[in-house]
Amino acid sequence: MVENLTSEVRQELKDAREQKGYSFEQLAEMTKIQPKFLKAIEEDDQDVLPSPFYTRAFAKKFASAVGLNPDDLFGEVDFDPYVSSDLSYAHRDDDGVVRAAISDSETFKSRFRGWIPKIWLLIIALAILAVAWFVVTRVGNSGSNSSNDNVQVASSSVPQSSSMSSSSSANAVKLENPQTDTANKKTTYNVANALTQDHKLVMKGQDGDSTVKVTDGTGKVLFNKTLTKDSEETVDLPANTASVTIAAGQVSHVTMTINNTHVDLPNLPTGATVWNVLLNFNK
Repeated sequence: MVENLTSEVRQELKDAREQKGYSFEQLAEMTKIQPKFLKAIEEDDQDVLPSPFYTRAFAKKFASAVGLNPDDLFGEVDFDPYVSSDLSYAHRDDDGVVRAAISDSETFKSRFRGWIPKIWLLIIALAILAVAWFVVTRVGNSGSNSSNDNVQVASSSVPQSSSMSSSSSANAVKLENPQTDTANKKTTYNVANALTQDHKLVMKGQDGDSTVKVTDGTGKVLFNKTLTKDSEETVDLPANTASVTIAAGQVSHVTMTINNTHVDLPNLPTGATVWNVLLNFNK
């Protein structure tokens, strides 16, 4: 017999149920306890009653349903707070022990709650993969665009080089026969059809250093410095420059070109040092 479930208590439960007019089936719907257990409580059927713990729990719900105060009826009884209040699925197993159970819907809810962390982990993993894919594709596209830009630059540079070559060809000059004046230490060149063109004078050092001074026909100094060995200096001559004079302190140490045309200095006296080169740009 379950402690506190005396014959007097069972009789009170029975009387209260009958006074309410409840059948065991109606009471079962109210308490969620199977009718056979409710009937076994009233009749003290030990073959049907579950373990003492569940019997006390069933009896308290029975008492509440028929309007009795379970605490006054049973006194202080310890109950497991983790046992579900819905005991409609309690059953007796093959070993004779009555165990509480839950419905399939409750089982699904419990399982679903267990899946929630896994679902979040899956979402986070997918988000990381999406970000990685985005970064990789952006980097790939940037590299492709950079390659295309390089190709475009290389392609555009070809016409530019051709244009520069054409420009250089257009500004190519024809030096007439030089006139060498040994008394004044000067070589003179007349350049036909060159007055209205821009020109580029390039001077390179060789075998040693030499001072070089470049002046135009008005006496304006365009360049004046020492040209060292293997160094190179360029002087841009604008269109309508009538003439320029290049004065070299050591002429054997200097070579000159005008628009990529070599300026030769023939018939120089042996051991010549200071020398002047005059370029006259004619119409």
